[in-house]
Amino acid sequence: MTSKNRNDWVFSRNEVEGAHVVRSAAPGQDRAVGAPGDRAGGAARARRRLAVLGLFLCIGAGVAFSASQARAQEPAPAPPPPPPPPAADTAMPPAPPTPPPPPPGGVPVTETTTPPLASDAMPATREEKLPPIAVGAWIRAGGRIQGSNGKDLDGERFDTIYGELHAGGKIHKYVTLTLNINAGQSTNNTPPDPSGIPGTGLAGIVGIEDAILGLEFADEFHVWIGQMLVPVDRANYGGPFFMIPWTYPGFISAGSHLTVAAPAEGPNGRNGGITVWGDIAGGKFKYAAGGFQTGNLDTAPRFSGRLSAALLGTENGYFGNETYFGDKDIVSVAIGGQFQKNGAGPGNDYGEFNADALMELKYGGGGWVSLDGAYYHFTANDQAVTDAMYVTAAIATPQVWVGNIQPMVRYQLAGGAAEGASPSPNYKTWSVDAFVNYLVKGPALRFMLGFNHAEFGNLISNSVQLGTQAIFF
Repeated sequence: MTSKNRNDWVFSRNEVEGAHVVRSAAPGQDRAVGAPGDRAGGAARARRRLAVLGLFLCIGAGVAFSASQARAQEPAPAPPPPPPPPAADTAMPPAPPTPPPPPPGGVPVTETTTPPLASDAMPATREEKLPPIAVGAWIRAGGRIQGSNGKDLDGERFDTIYGELHAGGKIHKYVTLTLNINAGQSTNNTPPDPSGIPGTGLAGIVGIEDAILGLEFADEFHVWIGQMLVPVDRANYGGPFFMIPWTYPGFISAGSHLTVAAPAEGPNGRNGGITVWGDIAGGKFKYAAGGFQTGNLDTAPRFSGRLSAALLGTENGYFGNETYFGDKDIVSVAIGGQFQKNGAGPGNDYGEFNADALMELKYGGGGWVSLDGAYYHFTANDQAVTDAMYVTAAIATPQVWVGNIQPMVRYQLAGGAAEGASPSPNYKTWSVDAFVNYLVKGPALRFMLGFNHAEFGNLISNSVQLGTQAIFF
C-alpha cells in the first residue's frame, strides 16, 4: 500500500454497517446533512479519528521518552573555568590577636607542645658536644751507603724502618686522652748494635710511645699524667719528624763508637711521670716542669723543666718544633735543665743545663730561612762529656714543581771529661751534616739526601744518607 492509499484509507473512505458514504457532493450541490445513515457514519468516523489520534499521541510520547534517555546518557559538559584570583593585597596583614595570659599554674602541656631544642636547654642539661677522636699514622724510612770500615763508602744498609700510630682527643670538657704506639726503630736516641750504627738494636720492637691523661683546666695550666716527652730542650720537643736534619743532635757515631751528648731521657725521649705546663699571653711564653721515674725504684725521680719566650710570633701547645716549615715568622729563646739525686750512681748526682734559640723568617716568593742552635752542660763525677753544642742553618727556596728545595748544614761538637771520670777519655768529637730536603707538604711529605762526616778521636766516619717520611694526620 502506497502512502497516498494509506491516507485515503484513513481520511476518505469507510464501510459502516454496509452503507456507502459519499465524501463530496457533486459540483453545484451541497453536502448531504442530517440523514440517518449519515449520522451513524459520522459517529463511526469520529471514533476512528479518536483512535488514530490516540495512536499518534502514544507514538509521540515514546519518541520523547527515548530522546530524554539519550540526553541523560551523554557526558555532562565541562564546568566553566574558575574566576581568576583577586590581586594580592600588598598591605601589611593585621597583627595577630594578643594571646590570653597563661593560667596561674603556667602554660599547660598539651598534645601540640614540642620539646625544647638542645640549644634551648638549660646549661646543666644540655648535651656537651665533643670533637671526634683524631687519628694519624707517621712513618720514616731510610738507609745509608757506608762500608764495614766507617770511613769507606763501599756498602749499604737500610737502617731506618719506623712508624707511629696516633690517637687522641677530648673525653670530657676538661680531660684529654692521648695514646701513641710506635714500631720498628729510629737511628736516634737508641743504643747501637754491634755494627756501630745507632738504633738498629731496637728493630722490630712494638710498644707504647705516649699514654697521657691530660687535665686541661686552662691554656695557662695543664696537668699531664702518664708517659710523655720529657720537657727539657727544643730537640726533644720537636722529635725527628719536626726537625730539619734527619737525625737528633748529640748522637754522633764513628765506627763502633757513639757519643751521646743529650739530656737524660728514656726510649724515644719519653719517661713516665707527671708534668705541669701552660701557655701564657697567647703563646708568647711557655713553661713545663715535671718529675719522672727512670725505671729504677731505688733512685729518686728525675726533675726536668723548660722555659721559653717568643720574641717574634707565638708557640702554643706542649709539643714543639725545630722548624715551622715556613708557616710563620718566629724568634724564640729558651732554657732548660734536669736534676736527679744519685742519678749517676750512689753519691753521684746528675745535672744538666741547656739553652737554645730558633729564628725562622719568610721571604718573598714563598721561601724561608732557618737558624737554630743549642748549648748543653752536664755535671756528674763520671760524665764523659761535659759540654756540647750544635748549630743548624738552612734556606728553603720558593716552590719548585710541587715542593720546596731546602739545602741545610749542621755542625756538632762535644767533648771534655768530668774530673774523676773512669776512664778519662778527654776527647773531642765533632760531625758535619750537609743535606738537601725536598719538602712536598712540609713535614707531612719530605725526601732527604745528604752526606755526614764525623770524627771520634782518631776514628773517622763517612756516610751518604737518604730517607723519606710521611704523616697522615
